[in-house]
Amino acid sequence: MTSNSNAASGRLLLLDVVVFIAMAITATAFAAGLILNSGVDMVAGAIAGVALYMVMASSHYVITRSARSATVGGRLDELEEALVVLDGDLQRIDQVEDDVARLDLLADRVERLDLAMADNVGGTAGTGASAERVERLSGDLEHLHKRLEALRSDFEVEARTQREQIGAELRSLEGLIKELSRDLMDAAPVLEPPASEALDLTSEIALPQEHVPPPELRTEPVAEAEVEDEDENEEEDIVVLVADENALDVETHQVLQDAIEASRIDLYLQPIVTLPERKLRYYDTLARVRRDEDNIVLSGSFLRVAEREGLMPRIDNVMLVKSVQVLRRLGSESRLKGVFCNLSAHSLLDRDFFPELVEFMEENSALGDSLTFQVSQRTVMELGASELASLKTLGKLGFCFSLDHVADLDVDFGALRDHFFRFVKIDAGTLLHDMEATRAPVPAADMTGYLDRFDLKLIAQKVEDETSLDRLVGYGVELAQGDLFAEPRPVSPEMFRELEDADAA
Repeated sequence: MTSNSNAASGRLLLLDVVVFIAMAITATAFAAGLILNSGVDMVAGAIAGVALYMVMASSHYVITRSARSATVGGRLDELEEALVVLDGDLQRIDQVEDDVARLDLLADRVERLDLAMADNVGGTAGTGASAERVERLSGDLEHLHKRLEALRSDFEVEARTQREQIGAELRSLEGLIKELSRDLMDAAPVLEPPASEALDLTSEIALPQEHVPPPELRTEPVAEAEVEDEDENEEEDIVVLVADENALDVETHQVLQDAIEASRIDLYLQPIVTLPERKLRYYDTLARVRRDEDNIVLSGSFLRVAEREGLMPRIDNVMLVKSVQVLRRLGSESRLKGVFCNLSAHSLLDRDFFPELVEFMEENSALGDSLTFQVSQRTVMELGASELASLKTLGKLGFCFSLDHVADLDVDFGALRDHFFRFVKIDAGTLLHDMEATRAPVPAADMTGYLDRFDLKLIAQKVEDETSLDRLVGYGVELAQGDLFAEPRPVSPEMFRELEDADAA
């Protein structure tokens, strides 16, 4: 399309040149006729010829300007119509989102009904009439669940269709805007920029040129030419690698967007157990993105892109709501003491998300003893005064924090305690082999007692084998997490039944 537009502009310019030349010839012939045939002196004839040329040139400019302005006006009308259509689609998307929010509210109510019925089953199972009523209610709830899932599927299809329509309309708008820009350039007078500005502009948009060996290198022996080829191939490999990484980031971003909009951010749980008994004490929550039924994206593969694209507050929000739902489902009588939920620096800094987070936690302040926010050491080190104040706001509501991904143990643990930190997670490999590299204030065997002075509990994470576990128990470690005890599992009814059976036992 660009080449066609350039060719059209070139033809218009050539036509203007031909017309102006023809006008100049006509005006010259007119002046010569006046001088030779009418006896007019040369100066008067020249003035008459110039006047005729100016009249013709002005007329041509006004006519062509009007015609090209009409073209621009037509483009503006098309652009306005496209914007009206796009606005309608956006309004329909907003309506779908409102309906999805209502659907989520209904699903939450059905979940609470399910929990209430489960709580009352034990007391009503004695009589046949009660059992029949419970069975009927169970069937009704199951029917409601199916209808809700069907509605959610319909909403997802409708939202996807609307997004596709909006994408097509945006592409159409982009084409109209490009055409409008070209029309405006064609209709406006052409101005040549100063030489210095032209050079600056060229330097800004200049593309890197392909590396070409100087002529003298091409005449070197074959062996040296092969070395040069290897260098070029290495450069090409690096370029391809960067391009592949960028393409992967774009794909990951789209996968995240689709997963958030389609509610495919799943909550996985990994137990934190007591030592040496290996009894469940807490759950650590992990985010998994579900591309489809068989493909799961781990957090390590998408966190960098999510942070860069500003998606972490939305992911944190999903994980927090699901963590609260788990705690509500288990109730206060469960042997589970709580869950650890990740909180990113982007969420603490987000002016829209954080006030909503505080409001949500105020509504759920009864869970203060059960919900622990997990913050990485890198995030804590980068926090400013406003972010630290945000932590204290949550702490004053009754919630506490855990320091995660610890790589440096030369830390002011007293300051952590003052900001409502109650746990410190350290990799088992660090405790067993790399304490010196972390600038630890005490040996690994004394770390548990040292942290106790600051009311901090040590959790050894990434425990993978029995040998490591035995040594950690010897160091006095009381809490541990890792695949040795259990791998992360998605939240499921089976998991809740296992916990309820364990509580009953």
